[in-house]
Amino acid sequence: MSNHLQGIDAIIFDFGNVLIDLDYPRVIQRLSEVAKKNQAEIEELVVTAPVLQKFEMGMIGPDEFRARINALLGTRMGERQFEDIWNSMLKSISKQRMNKLLQIGKRFDTFILSNTNMIHEIAYEEMIMEVTGRASLRDFVKEVYYSHEIGMRKPNLNCYKFVIDDIGLYPSRMLFLDDRLDNVEAARKAGLKALQIFDPDVQLNEIFGLG
Repeated sequence: MSNHLQGIDAIIFDFGNVLIDLDYPRVIQRLSEVAKKNQAEIEELVVTAPVLQKFEMGMIGPDEFRARINALLGTRMGERQFEDIWNSMLKSISKQRMNKLLQIGKRFDTFILSNTNMIHEIAYEEMIMEVTGRASLRDFVKEVYYSHEIGMRKPNLNCYKFVIDDIGLYPSRMLFLDDRLDNVEAARKAGLKALQIFDPDVQLNEIFGLG
């Protein structure tokens, strides 16, 4: 085990690009093909739009989200087409990585804190079942905190404070792992120990002494 685990009782994992591999450019590419707009314009319209944050905080549902994206892009995507495109960013789930999560859970209390949404949750739960035989991501950790369920998202400090209070440990006794630097820096401001994950398969082995 690495020095990062000294004095640590709990591990909080991000999901995207830590436990599941994502392909953000794929979604932008496919939306640009449907909307007949360049990818930079699509990214500006969708990724930075308040509607995405509202969807990830559970303030609007899938139907309203799709309707607002259609309005932004000038498209008429139906439910099936839109969900197929939206879920194309969910690249793959590694059975080996999920098994590592179970191993880590034998030594630490483990949690997941993820900015996500209802459409993605349904899709990756199906992927988890196909790859691992387990019904849900919740079967791998003690608790899951999805932004669309708790009504808060990273890197807002209130999101971390909610999780810290709910877990009930001193934040300095918890290690947070996320692929985004802004999320890691915010976690540190909230008092958590935090590391940025660039290569999960290598780094999880190094941090937790896994073979």
